[in-house]
Amino acid sequence: MAMRNYYASIVVIEIHSNDRITIESISVSKNECVLSGAWNLSLNEKLEISNIISGKLVIALGDETLAKKTFLKEELKFLDLRSFLEEASNAAHDAMAAYEVFKSEDLKKRKNMVEPSFFDWPETLNLNDSAEYLDSLGKMSASESTPNEMKKTLSAARLVKFLIERWQMDEQERVNRKYVEGADAEITILPTVWLNEFVPL
Repeated sequence: MAMRNYYASIVVIEIHSNDRITIESISVSKNECVLSGAWNLSLNEKLEISNIISGKLVIALGDETLAKKTFLKEELKFLDLRSFLEEASNAAHDAMAAYEVFKSEDLKKRKNMVEPSFFDWPETLNLNDSAEYLDSLGKMSASESTPNEMKKTLSAARLVKFLIERWQMDEQERVNRKYVEGADAEITILPTVWLNEFVPL
């Protein structure tokens, strides 16, 4: 069973109307996905901001066009959540279909097989509304002590972390059942549509 030795770092950024930027970083590896840093800076602190976000995969809240224009020189790679959800949903659907085919090939012997369990991926999500979605799942979006300016950024980062963890759990479920993806199934820490934006170590 193979697993690519990947590590990825993602930042969620939000540019505010008072010329400040809030940033939350997420570190992703084969063993964990953790929130790894938080900043609230003036856009004038260009060097510090550049040091934080350079080489990272970026998710921009609010006006993504503004974010791309602001950090044009950094040549950042911006991520699209829609493509993540689409790949995750398709992978779960395909795995369930493979399970049904495998079971039907010898229904008598396989009728008591345990059905694989995958996350019920939503078709769309707006990261600007992360707090509402997390609340609907009974999960904390941000603590009361979180500064107001950081709450939206933190909520989005927590939702991205949650989705990545669900992807990794689905991957483990697929790999644990050889008939789903084949004996040479390979776990990825992120959907390939995001992973392809990242250069492996």
